[in-house]
Amino acid sequence: MKLKPKRLLALFLTVIAVSVLIIYVRWRPANRFESQVSLPGELRIVTWNVGYFALATNKNMKDLDITAVSDLLSEISANVIILQELGTTGQAGEIARHLGPDWNTHSAQTGHGAQVVSIITSLPINRKDTFECGGRMVVGTSLTYPESKQVYVIGIHAPHPGRGIQQNKDSILCAFEHGLGARDGIKIIAGDFNINFDSDGGNPFHQDILKNFGDSTVGIGETYYAHTRIDHIFHSPKTLKIVENKSGLVDISPRFAGVPEVRDHRPIVVTYDLK
Repeated sequence: MKLKPKRLLALFLTVIAVSVLIIYVRWRPANRFESQVSLPGELRIVTWNVGYFALATNKNMKDLDITAVSDLLSEISANVIILQELGTTGQAGEIARHLGPDWNTHSAQTGHGAQVVSIITSLPINRKDTFECGGRMVVGTSLTYPESKQVYVIGIHAPHPGRGIQQNKDSILCAFEHGLGARDGIKIIAGDFNINFDSDGGNPFHQDILKNFGDSTVGIGETYYAHTRIDHIFHSPKTLKIVENKSGLVDISPRFAGVPEVRDHRPIVVTYDLK
């Protein structure tokens, strides 16, 4: 059946509009991280939700991802890696083995399906904590940085607001309260918060957090779909200096590692100057 010119025009404009919308939603106007070795006195943190955006029930990272994920993390040259949506605790151990003999892990199932959150680090571990926040398990690890600086890192994967906005906020606030209680001189809280904090800092919940913590990732920009950011890193003391040209989002293919589902998160990197 031959379409009339008006219908052809309408179809053409619809295709253009949908294409522009897809480009807008997918584009992340964020600072990009370019791989470079960190200098003495610099602490580099990376957080990454390695799961998938898919219709399948199991959206967690697959075993066949391990080598590709490990290779990419190795290029980032981080001291501490926080991963969410691993499929098993064993995957964290395999990644650590790929990274080198000095890497160790602290992992826990979050309580949401088989999802695992993990802290992987090359720094000496002093203490490992696992605690519940808002119905999800959270991991905390006390580390020693050179020159005897004590760093406490918390890895969190907060519940999605669709499962309850208050549950999401309770999980986040609980993690920050736990961090404030740590005796280590430096505190880092990182992970998939599942809540968008605009870069303008106008969100009241965001403002409450900023009373005690600095937002390490606000300067990186909008790192998630539809110009949002839900993967965050916060730091205390607030005076901790961020090396801006060594921080940012890492661009990867949506189907990184050849898995058929689409990977919707990107690694987020922050480098601190501890000198």
